[in-house]
Amino acid sequence: MEFWFIIIIFAALIIGISLFFKNKKPPVMYIIPSAFTAVSIVLLFASFAIGGFSGMGMTVSSIGLLISSAAALIVVSLFGFLKSE
Repeated sequence: MEFWFIIIIFAALIIGISLFFKNKKPPVMYIIPSAFTAVSIVLLFASFAIGGFSGMGMTVSSIGLLISSAAALIVVSLFGFLKSE
């Protein structure tokens, strides 16, 4: 149950940050969710190096961040598509 709250909170934060930069000249609003995806993948690999229960907690957080950044990229792309029409 807490895992879904983490995903919802991360997604809301990423969407909020992305929509804050929606009027910038290069499409920064698409780069932000992609950057969070890259950070979550780095954290996922780092969690395997840490190991133990700390690594498992870090794995859960990084997978939640990965899912929420992918969902945020879809939502931000949908907003960008609807804005262009």
